[in-house]
This record gives sequence, C-alpha cells and structure tokens, in this order.
Amino acid sequence: MKKSLKITFLYIGTAIGAGFSSGKEIALFFGDASPLNVAVSSVFMALLCGLFLIVGKQGLMPKNKLMAFCIFFSAGISVCSMCAGGEFVIRSMTGVPMLGLIMIILGAIIVVMGIEKIKFVNSIVVPLIVLCVALIFFKLDPQNHTLPFTIVKPILYSGLDVLLGGVIISDEGKNMSYKEIILTCLLITVCMFGLLYMLQTVVLADGLASSMPVLAVSERFGLKAICGVLIAGAIFTTLVSALKITSDYVSSAFAATKKLAVLGEQKYKAVIVFGCLLIAYPISFVGFDNIVNTMYPFISRCGIALTAIVTLKLFMKCTRRAIGYAVKARQRRLSDCNRSRRNARDENENGTLPRRDYARTSNREHPRRGCRRNRRAPDDARDCNSNRRRVHPRRSTRPSADKRPPQALRSPLAKAPQRATCGRPPRPSL
Repeated sequence: MKKSLKITFLYIGTAIGAGFSSGKEIALFFGDASPLNVAVSSVFMALLCGLFLIVGKQGLMPKNKLMAFCIFFSAGISVCSMCAGGEFVIRSMTGVPMLGLIMIILGAIIVVMGIEKIKFVNSIVVPLIVLCVALIFFKLDPQNHTLPFTIVKPILYSGLDVLLGGVIISDEGKNMSYKEIILTCLLITVCMFGLLYMLQTVVLADGLASSMPVLAVSERFGLKAICGVLIAGAIFTTLVSALKITSDYVSSAFAATKKLAVLGEQKYKAVIVFGCLLIAYPISFVGFDNIVNTMYPFISRCGIALTAIVTLKLFMKCTRRAIGYAVKARQRRLSDCNRSRRNARDENENGTLPRRDYARTSNREHPRRGCRRNRRAPDDARDCNSNRRRVHPRRSTRPSADKRPPQALRSPLAKAPQRATCGRPPRPSL
C-alpha cells in the first residue's frame, strides 16, 4: 500500500504541471466538453499508468533513437514551460521579477539527490495540491452545464500527461508486484477524476478566458495565496520530473560517445542537470501561453505514439509467450504418450503382460480388424475345424522354439517309412 501511494503521488505530481494547476491545460482540452470526458480521461490515464508499469517490469521500453529524441524533446519543452509558468505565478503573487529562479534551482538540487527524494517531495506536495483545489472548488456555486461528449479529447489529454509520467514510473515497475500495480491504477483513477472534475468546474466558472483561469477565479474569493501555493507546487513537481528525464537522456548520450563518455558518470550528474537548466531557462522567456498553445499538442502526439509502441511490444511478447506455452504443452503430451508406449512395449517384451489373442477378439472390440478372415465361422464349420488354431493373419502361426511341443517317442514296433532304393531290392529288416 505504501509503495502504491508513492507511485501514485509520483505519477500525479509529474502529470499535473503549470498548465494543469493554472487551468490553461484544462481549458484547452475540456473547456467545451462534458464532465464525462474527464471521467473517461482519468480511467485512460490509470490504464496507461498500469501499462507503463507492466512494460517497465518486463523491460520493454523502446530504446530506438527516434523515440528517445521525442521523449527528450518533450521533456525539454516541459522544463521550459515549467520555468515560464513558475516565473509568471510568483511574479503575479509577489511582484518581484526573477524570484521563480529560486524555485527552479531548488528543483535542480532535488534532481541531483535522486529519485527517492523526488518521490518524497511528491508525497508531500501532491496532497497539498488536492487540498488547495478542494478549497477553491467548494467556494463556487453549483452550476449545470450541457456540454457535448467526445472520445477524442480524453485520448489526446491522456497522451499529453502520460508521456512524462509513463517514462518516469516505468523504472519503478521493476520492483512492484501485479497486485501493487492494480492498486496504483485504482488510486490514480480516483485522484485524477477528483482533480480534473474540480478544475474543470473552476475553469468553466471563469468567463474571461484568462491566461490562468484558476488564479483569476481564486482572486474573486480572496484565495490568491492558496492558488499560488497550488500552482507553485504543481509546477515544482513537474519541473523535477521533466528535468530528471532530460538530464538522464543527456547523460546517456554523453556515455555513448568516446571523447565525452566521462560526463555520463554519476559524479558529473550535477553538471548535466544544471547545464540543461541553463539552456532551458532562457528559452522560457518566450512565454508560458506560447509554449502551451504551440508545443503541447506535439507532446500529446508523442505520448500517443509512445503508448502505441509499448502496447505493440507488450502484445507481441504475450503472443510469443502464449505460443511457447502451447508448443511446450504439445511436446509434453507427445513425450508422455511416447513414454507410455515405450513402457508398454518393455513390459510386453519382458513377459509381464500377456499377448492379446486376436483370434478370440470380437469384431465389435476391434472394428478396424473386422475383415472376413477374422470373422467367426458357423457352428458346423467350427466343429469341423475345431482342431485347427485360429490366429490373426498378420501374426506368424509358427510357435516359438521354447513353446514347441516335445516330439513323441517312436515305438520300436512301428513300421519304418519306405525309403527310395534307386531300383535295387530293399534290404530285409531284422
């Protein structure tokens, strides 16, 4: 249970970022859709999480260069958007520029410390995010909306959020049982549905279509500080996960080279992490809105492509395993059958089993041997030939040497048979 909760918080903390917590992402995908869409999307996200955990457990994550570049590029885009979103939120709350850089540096330090520290941070921040969303949601008046349902938007949104989350939890699936994976999927379904439903309600309550609908709605009720904590926490957790994925791929790329292979070692991890951050932070000056509207659809399609690839690989492995089980079962049956035949033949040769007398076997017991030569003769013919032994035609009628009857002793008074004399008179017997 404890491990499932940690993986759940790690996945949710990776999936919910600046776009999620600010409401911009929800407005883009579910602004004009029915709440049933978010329910379907939460189920899809849980199923995809289970898929990536199983794929990581089986070691089937794709390792080709094209997919690796797409994952690296999507993670880099997420790092840039989190930097831009964090700077925008903190400046809106405090009015001090460049203050979001402190949060970004703190996230880089957490990445250098390792995955266990990342899971610990998510275990603290994600429940705080849920509490802040609930406080803003319960301040709203209940509203009724008649919006259409479509299956396309839940699929696209699941692909958007599953890319980073699926990649970062795939390594954790190696140490989980299937029961823990199922429990994790159930927890993700419940948590994501609650968050998506509450955030969609908040977004629909914002009629100005602002850059951050959650921040705009919270200002009406005097909850700007709570909203700032919500958005900053979501940005921090996603920034940490995206920066970890980016730095890991950069380290792997350096390790594959000859001259710069030393940079792929663990002792240079801090250099790689802060180097990625040094490149991503200036790019974030493009603006949070521009990054979300332009690059997030690309991340969504990359997530769908990654999901399709891992699903195909898992299906092929399951098919090969099923075929292997069927072949082994057939070979086992054949070996058992051959063993039983061999044992029966050995017992028959050793004399432990009596040979079957096919002459006394009825045709009903052996329908294939119901030839005319095996049919029982009438009573009169049986009486005439009662002294003849009826045997199977394929078996030899000559008895074995050890079972031949002894020859009868000839009487001395018995008349000897006549021999050929070649024209001479026979010799008189004594």
